[in-house]
Amino acid sequence: MSKVLSQEEIDALLTSVGDGEDAEKAKANIQKKKKVTLYDFKRPHHVSKEQFRLLDNIHESLISKLGVFLSAQLKMIVEMDIIGIDQIMYSEFVMSISSPSALYVGEFDNPYSKFILEISPQFIALAIERLFGGKGTYTSANHHVSNIEQKIMKRIIDKIATEIANSWQNIQEFNCAFNRFEHNAEFVQIASASEPVVVVSIEIKLREHTTMINLCYPHVWISEILSNPHLQEEIMLGNKGSENDQIQLLEENLQFTPTDLRAIVGKTEISVQEFIELQKGDVILLDKNIDDSIVTYAQNQPMFKAKIGQKRNKYAIKICEMLKGDKNEN
Repeated sequence: MSKVLSQEEIDALLTSVGDGEDAEKAKANIQKKKKVTLYDFKRPHHVSKEQFRLLDNIHESLISKLGVFLSAQLKMIVEMDIIGIDQIMYSEFVMSISSPSALYVGEFDNPYSKFILEISPQFIALAIERLFGGKGTYTSANHHVSNIEQKIMKRIIDKIATEIANSWQNIQEFNCAFNRFEHNAEFVQIASASEPVVVVSIEIKLREHTTMINLCYPHVWISEILSNPHLQEEIMLGNKGSENDQIQLLEENLQFTPTDLRAIVGKTEISVQEFIELQKGDVILLDKNIDDSIVTYAQNQPMFKAKIGQKRNKYAIKICEMLKGDKNEN
């Protein structure tokens, strides 16, 4: 059906046509001048722009800490980004979830409420493979998360619950825990179908692959928590403390990060012909004497000077001096 014009638009159109202006061009000019903002009275926006900014700050802190934790656990670079915070109906959230899925139902105690953490089954499969020392193969097909896989993921899920509580502590202190797992969203009910919820969508980048996790909060709980008008100021004041916590978390994770340490005993040059003719028992003369210092590398960076020796009938090196330089002076 064509758009019905108002009497004011009809009068303006007739006037422009009477002046010799093209009707279609005149109609387009009238529509350009009008600035109309659509508003759905059936689905009003309960969350203000200021509250969305607060939620964005809270979850930026959350993903920064989770990214460091997951990188340490999976021993690979894990990047996390917030791609959207939306207010939708709970029925829309349920319909958007594919089956089988991985849904963790959590609870807050102050004030009491339930919420949902949706994790991609592909991420769970990759994480479990990495935890057991595998390469971490990404599969595009959904799979049913078994009870054994749920138990293996418990440590990561418990850490997520802890970090959710920590990220909200500048606003409201509460305990958070996940106590239920579901494959089908139809069996999870944290709000009625017509009630609004706030969904935080987070993208996880693993090598060249991307996957998603979603946090779904009931709007009633969000509204009760964010009703304090001084929250924005408190978050601004809490940024410094948050940065200090992040630095401390990075330092703690670095303490247990494996580091490759190797020493170059000596070097020499031989021809390809000499290399081909090498046999068992041949002796190769290096450019270092046994009393000379050798360079020791940490993660391919020269870090120490050391001496060659033995300890407990094993070859060993003794660190004698730390190298100074622009890159490793700190």
